[in-house]
Amino acid sequence: MAVQASFKEGLGGINAWYGHPLTSVLLVDSDLPEGSHTNTQPYKDRGWCRMEMRASGMVKVSSCLISLGKLSGEETEWWEAVNTGRGDREPPTAPPAFMEELEGGVANGEVTFTNKGDVSLVSGIYDEAFVIQMERATELHYEGLGWDDAQGAALCEALRYAHAKGGPRGGLRKLKELFLDGNRLGDAFVTSLVALVDEGALASLQQLYLNVNAITERGMQELAAAIARGGLPECTFFHLEDNPGSDAPVWVALAQRHK
Repeated sequence: MAVQASFKEGLGGINAWYGHPLTSVLLVDSDLPEGSHTNTQPYKDRGWCRMEMRASGMVKVSSCLISLGKLSGEETEWWEAVNTGRGDREPPTAPPAFMEELEGGVANGEVTFTNKGDVSLVSGIYDEAFVIQMERATELHYEGLGWDDAQGAALCEALRYAHAKGGPRGGLRKLKELFLDGNRLGDAFVTSLVALVDEGALASLQQLYLNVNAITERGMQELAAAIARGGLPECTFFHLEDNPGSDAPVWVALAQRHK
């Protein structure tokens, strides 16, 4: 009984370990060693592991999520492990979509649980982690992940859910900086972002990092129009360098707003 009680208490605090931006999490996604195994399912297709991986990637800085599968075994310093093992990350997923993903995966055999009844338990843990982590976040670091427009749109959907779950002032009210530099985000992503901005989900944002992406002049104009409508009222600096389009429209709109 004592062991079971300790296990249950540990489950209650699991999100604090996985979810904190600065706790280092090691993804045990290396190949299984040779020999006989009772469970040969790949890491990402195990239900609990998938939840833990997603929960660990919601708000964590990139240097704190490390894939053991990427390590060569020759690393002798922590910084080498960090650089070599930087874990792949998908955008945060809104809890309803994640539960649907798990249920569908179990139904088609893509995702496995030792106990299929754990789907609801795991989904509930993820839901709680998502809402709490997003509500506490002051910075979100998603730079250098190679995300494209579809992944950018998925991020916007997740942020929309986080905002809606946060009460009258929204669940992203502490968010000050959003780092999306060094990806492959283009004009279609800007359209998704602007829709989010128009809903007031990023009203507290002060700095937006979108440099080194694929935004053209059309995307810059669309972002400028959102600013002119009163979007991102607290944002005073936009990092937009090294995109195909000129960032001049955004700065003109910002200057006009602060006249």
